[in-house]
Amino acid sequence: MRKLMMAVTAVAGMSLVVTGCSKRDNVESQRQDVAEARMEAQQETAEIRQDAREDIASTQTEAQEDIAGTQREAAEEVASARQDVQEEREDLAEAEAERRADLNDDLALGGSGVAGAAASSVSGRVLSTGGDELTVVDTSNNKQLELKTNDQTRILHNNQPLKLDDIEEGAQVRASYVQDGEDMVVRELTVTQPVQKKK
Repeated sequence: MRKLMMAVTAVAGMSLVVTGCSKRDNVESQRQDVAEARMEAQQETAEIRQDAREDIASTQTEAQEDIAGTQREAAEEVASARQDVQEEREDLAEAEAERRADLNDDLALGGSGVAGAAASSVSGRVLSTGGDELTVVDTSNNKQLELKTNDQTRILHNNQPLKLDDIEEGAQVRASYVQDGEDMVVRELTVTQPVQKKK
């Protein structure tokens, strides 16, 4: 009986030891679970931070590429605008050179005016002649015009050449002229009605 009691006591003691060990094992297992959970949380946090850093870096790179692209486009537009301005200047310089060449040609031909200058005309009565000038009274408005002639001026009567000195005061004439500075230079002067000589 005593042996039996000792056996029961031993079994009970072992049972308590086993139970204690089991509880200790549970606590240890829970501690490991917590440690693993912490490790996972830290890893996830590190990954999230890494992803955020990569997103920021990617956004900055894209922004820098956009800025560089915009600057390139702006530089190209400025270069194109400068090229257009340069071409306009060259065109203007060519036009000015042509205009000067035409003017020089005209002056070389006798200074009768700018090439292509619009001619005006007048019909009237001769008041006076002298040298290379004549004064005509315009019959349409009774205004006096001082006209000049040069080597290029054609003077005609009945389609025959005439000299300025041959035109008498009072003769009716028709003249086409161009403005050359302040002078009105005659291109063609036609005597339409000479002065009738008294018999």
